[in-house]
Amino acid sequence: MAVEIPGVGAVEVNKSVDCLGQVCPKPQLLAKKDLNDLNSGEILEILIDNPASVEAVPGVIKKNKASHLGTIKEGNTFKVYAKKE
Repeated sequence: MAVEIPGVGAVEVNKSVDCLGQVCPKPQLLAKKDLNDLNSGEILEILIDNPASVEAVPGVIKKNKASHLGTIKEGNTFKVYAKKE
């Protein structure tokens, strides 16, 4: 699935993890697990609706050898994008 990330451009999402309805630290743990499953250069989309998790997930991304490409808010859902290094 292709996604347009402001400031980055179009990227192909390789995996998506649904963390809707989850509270800290569950979204961070799921993001870490799924980032570890990706190959270098692949993109992970993390769906979150918990504002505290939205703040915490970019730090988890960086600690797991990945880049935070951006966060897009759609209604009450945040879509966080990470690229595995």
